[in-house]
Amino acid sequence: MNQPLPILEGTKRIPIFPLPVALFPGMMLPLHIFEERYKAMVRDCLAGEKIFGVTFVRGREGFPPPVGRVGCAAFILATVPLEEGRMNILTTGLARYHALEYFQDEPYLEGLVTFFDDQPVREDLTEMAETVRVTFKRTVKAIRAMSREDDNFPDELPEDPRALSFLVASLLQMSEEQKMALMELTDTRERLERLRRLLLPAAEKYELRAAINELAKTNGHSSRGILGDPDPES
Repeated sequence: MNQPLPILEGTKRIPIFPLPVALFPGMMLPLHIFEERYKAMVRDCLAGEKIFGVTFVRGREGFPPPVGRVGCAAFILATVPLEEGRMNILTTGLARYHALEYFQDEPYLEGLVTFFDDQPVREDLTEMAETVRVTFKRTVKAIRAMSREDDNFPDELPEDPRALSFLVASLLQMSEEQKMALMELTDTRERLERLRRLLLPAAEKYELRAAINELAKTNGHSSRGILGDPDPES
């Protein structure tokens, strides 16, 4: 992508796409567009600033989503036209917002939203960010040891603590409600701390499963015990 991503600040009226997804800034979100109202929404976005809001909704919630709900603006990076006006689009999260008001003048929902970001960081988060980075890599390594399938885990992680916290939160296996709780935070340190507490048991769990999986391949015949001690007869 050659064009720079827009910076969103203040208050703005944008199309809203309610989805059961917690979209974080920097997160890639592919979507298949097939409903007529969202076909119209994407066409209008492409003719304008290529931006719409993704607001999290639970399965049986009413419409529109509650006022005040946190969402994230999505920027359309690419589109693939399909038959009957359907399309696949690739988007990326830009900035979080609070929904102030909704409008239904168009076939699709629109919202007046106010954008927000994390509070300025007044302390060095390098050590905490490194702990999250290392523990996340441990988790990914163990998961990959158990599966030959391709995954969405990046090989490189951001150095910036805020960007790191968003990326790791978007990739962790947890409920969308848990992800929303992390997205609503405006304290980068608190988000990193919560991720650290979630990652430590996750890393240990996946490493144990990977070790058991590796041992199972030998049908119990191994030169090392389950804790890695050498076989006394070797």
